[in-house]
Amino acid sequence: MLAVLGYFFIGWPTRSADTAYGITWSKTYADYLGIDPQDGLKAVVEDLGVKYFRLPVYWTDVEPKQGEFQFDWLRAQLDEIAAHHGKAILVVGAKQPRWPECWIPGWAELLTPGDRQTAQLNYLAEVHKAFAHHPALLAWQVENEPGFEFGKCDQQSKEFTLKEIATVRQMEQDTFASEERHPVYTTASGEWSTWLDFAGKTDGLGISTYRIVRTGSGFIFSYFFMPPWSYARKAALVKPWSGPIFVSEFQMEPWTSNGMTNPDDPQIAETMDLNRMKSNLAYASEMHMPTVYFWGAEWWYWMKIKGNHAEYWDTMKAFFAGN
Repeated sequence: MLAVLGYFFIGWPTRSADTAYGITWSKTYADYLGIDPQDGLKAVVEDLGVKYFRLPVYWTDVEPKQGEFQFDWLRAQLDEIAAHHGKAILVVGAKQPRWPECWIPGWAELLTPGDRQTAQLNYLAEVHKAFAHHPALLAWQVENEPGFEFGKCDQQSKEFTLKEIATVRQMEQDTFASEERHPVYTTASGEWSTWLDFAGKTDGLGISTYRIVRTGSGFIFSYFFMPPWSYARKAALVKPWSGPIFVSEFQMEPWTSNGMTNPDDPQIAETMDLNRMKSNLAYASEMHMPTVYFWGAEWWYWMKIKGNHAEYWDTMKAFFAGN
């Protein structure tokens, strides 16, 4: 036991010069904040200089009516990223980044379980057909933390998630030669998972990293005891089964129960202020993970243009400029 604890917890932080950094960008979350999703993404690309993106492809947004697909908004995002030589992971599936976690069209919720699964697989196929050849596409992520029960979510079975993963992998095999295929990932909680739920079924795994959270009862819990190197050491242990591991969601916005559109809400400072942001950036650079996708770019942009607090945006701009 002491040897195990020593492996994960004994060490000294060192900065990695090899980590690539990106962001998650959610159209729906931008809409909620009252910012234009395309304008915000353009600012992230052009002003922050971000090159790596994770884009949720919400089923609710692309197929609001059964059989009627709306891809213009996603194509515009990918075109903007490609114009600046960036790359994006497209997230597909029912469980997606951002609350309420499950994004299932109202019409699909009325279907029988079998018919809903058929419709969900058809949505995957339509997204793949539309964007498999897009120059900005880096990889596919199938479902978001499917093994972690969080949010207002009708949890689907692991067996069906495996079927989704196999479906996307098969579409890649049917479309591209082996050397041209896009990797297929899924994700897991960085703190509450073994990272092995889908081992051997994907080409790699994204893990979330949260430094401080607020429970449903309002209690604030900090992962202060987790040293940055512990994630890379765990990754080294599970990589033979899971494939390469990266950070798909690194906390860089507040965790509040009052919404995000009041910059003076005291709950914001409890879980994210400028000092914590800088501390989190240092932590991310000491994790020695190949890629880190930050969480909260929509909020940095909102704070800059509507909240009269540009310091968060400016801090991230300086970080991306130096990395």
